[in-house]
Amino acid sequence: MSIRLHSTSSKNSVCYYIKEDYVNPKTNKRTTRNRQSLGNLAALMKQFGVSTREEVEAILRDQIEQLKADDNPLIPMTFNPHELIPMGVINSFNVGYLFPQKILSMLGISDICRSISLKYRFKYDLETILRLLVCARIIAPASKKATLDTARSFYRFPLPDLHDIYRALPVLAQERYFIENQLYKKSCGICQRDTTILFYDCTNFYFEIEEADDFRKYGKSKENRPNPIVQYGMFIDRNGIPIADLCFEGNRNESFSMRELEKTLEKDFGFSRFIVCADAALNGFENKIYNDRKANGAYIVTQPIKKLSGKLQEWALDPQGWQIPGYPEIYNLNSLEKTVKIADKEVPTKTVTFYKDRWIKTNKKSQETGKREVLEEHLIVSFNTKYRDYQRRIREKKIECAEALLKDPGKIAKTTDQRNPRYFIKPADSEDDKNQKYELNIRRITEDMRYDGFYAVTTDLEDEDIRLIIKSNHQRWEIEESFRIMKSELETRPIYVSRREAIEGHLLTCFLALMVYRIIEQYLKEKYTIGQIIDTLRTLNIEQVQGAIYKPGFARTEITDQLSEIFGYQFAYRVMEEKELNKIVKNAKAKNVAKMKNNKKGAETL
Repeated sequence: MSIRLHSTSSKNSVCYYIKEDYVNPKTNKRTTRNRQSLGNLAALMKQFGVSTREEVEAILRDQIEQLKADDNPLIPMTFNPHELIPMGVINSFNVGYLFPQKILSMLGISDICRSISLKYRFKYDLETILRLLVCARIIAPASKKATLDTARSFYRFPLPDLHDIYRALPVLAQERYFIENQLYKKSCGICQRDTTILFYDCTNFYFEIEEADDFRKYGKSKENRPNPIVQYGMFIDRNGIPIADLCFEGNRNESFSMRELEKTLEKDFGFSRFIVCADAALNGFENKIYNDRKANGAYIVTQPIKKLSGKLQEWALDPQGWQIPGYPEIYNLNSLEKTVKIADKEVPTKTVTFYKDRWIKTNKKSQETGKREVLEEHLIVSFNTKYRDYQRRIREKKIECAEALLKDPGKIAKTTDQRNPRYFIKPADSEDDKNQKYELNIRRITEDMRYDGFYAVTTDLEDEDIRLIIKSNHQRWEIEESFRIMKSELETRPIYVSRREAIEGHLLTCFLALMVYRIIEQYLKEKYTIGQIIDTLRTLNIEQVQGAIYKPGFARTEITDQLSEIFGYQFAYRVMEEKELNKIVKNAKAKNVAKMKNNKKGAETL
C-alpha cells in the first residue's frame, strides 16, 4: 500500500487529501481512495504561516514522508455523526479463519491441490475451494451456497464460483486417500502424532428423504431415526487426531469397515505395525482373528462383563486378588479406604486403577476362513472408585427421571436401552389390565450396581505394559468426542448434496476440518473446551473504521493472546492498518511452521 498527496481544484479553491492504494476486501481488487482530508489551500496557508501554494505542498509532502517513515504513527480520523454508512457495504470481517487457514498451509495443502489439478487438468482453483470448505466448516458451517455467501465476510478471501465447488466434490472423493495420506505425513512434522495404538469407531448420518437409493439406505441410525443413512468409519491416533476415514452404504454391517480401512493404512499410508482399539460391536471375532493372525497387527477390545460366562464373571467381580500396574501388592476391593498405600506412600484411592488378568480361549468357526479358529485372549479387568462413583451418579439421575415417569404411566414404554430411564421401570403386579400400574425395578437396579467401577478388555498382546492397555481403552472417549464434534460444532449434517461422490467429498472436508481443529487444540495445549476455541474463532472479527483503518470487533481473551503468541497474528491492537492485515493474510498462505510450545504430551518446539 502507498500513500501520496492529492489535490482537487475548483473555481475558487484548492483542496488537499492523502490518497492511498488499497485492495477492496469485498471484491479483492486493487483501487484507490481518499484516506484523509487535509483542508483547503487558504486554511492551510493560514495554519502553516506561509503565503504560497508551493510552500503549503512542500510542508504536506514532508508530513506524508514522515507518516510513511514512522513505525507507530498516530492515525488521525474524522467522523460526521450525521453521516450514514453506505448501503449494503460490509464493514465487519472475520479473521478467525486465518488460523485454520495457516494450519492448512503448514499441512502442504497447496502442493496437494497442485498435484491433483495437474492430474485432472481442470481450470478451476481447487486449492481455494478446499480452503474455503474447510475453514468455513469451522467458522460458519452451512450448505455450499450459504458457505459462499458467508465467506464474503472473511477478510480478503478469494471466492470461487458455486458451480466449481460442486464440480470439486467428486474429485475430492476420488482422491480421498491421496489427500489423507499426504496430510498425515506432513502433520507428523507440525504436531505430535502417536500411532502406536489406533482407535476406530463408526457412526452414521441420516438424510431427510422419503426413499433410499444406491448409497443412502435404510439401516440402524445412531439417532434412532427411520430415515435412510450413510455409514462412516474413522481411525484416530492416541492424540485424538484423525488419520483416515471410510464411507459406505447405510445397510451394510459396520464390522467389515475396520478391516477395509486397515488395509488402506497398510497399503497407502505405509503403516507397518499398529494396535487397533475398538468396541466389541466393531471388533468382533472376525476382526480379532484378522488382527491376531497378521504379523503387524494386534487388538484391544472392550469386553462387557455382563456378557462373560458365569465363572469368568464371578472371577471378574470377586473383590480379592487385585493389583496396581507396576506393583506386586495384592488388594481387596472391600477393604479400600480413602487412600491406598503404594510403595510406602499413601495415595488417594480415586486416582488409582486396580486390575486383574487371565488368559481365556475361544473356539469358534470363522465365516471369513470357513474353519474353526482357536483364539487365545488376554482378559484384563480394571476397577476405579472414581469411575464407580460416576456410574452411580448417572444411575441416580436416571432413577429420578424414572420416578417422574411413574407419575404419568402413559409415557412409559418397554425398552432394553440401558441409557434410557425406562430401563429401570417394570409393570407392577395388578389384576386390573385396563389400568396397568408400574414401579421401579429394584432387582434390576441392584443387579446393575454390581458392575459399577468395573471395565474389561480382551487383547492378544502378551508383553505390553498393562498400564498402556488400560490407559488406551480409557482413551476411546476421544473418538466418540470426535464424532460429537463433527455432528454438533462442525454440523456435518444436514448434508445438502445427494450424489454419492458429492456426499463423500463433503464428508472429506468435514474430516479435514476436524483434523485442523485437533491440531489447533493441541497447539493450545488442550487447555480449553471445543466450545471456547470454536466460539473464539467464529467471533474474531475486525471492523473497518475509516479507509484503510480497522479496529477489533471481539473480546480479547487468554485464548486470543495464546493464538497470537503461537501464530504471530495479533488482532487486538486498538486500530490496525490494512497493510499489516494484508501481511497476515499473506503469511497464512505460506508454508512456514507456527511456533508450538511444549505441551503435556511432550510436544517439541517447532
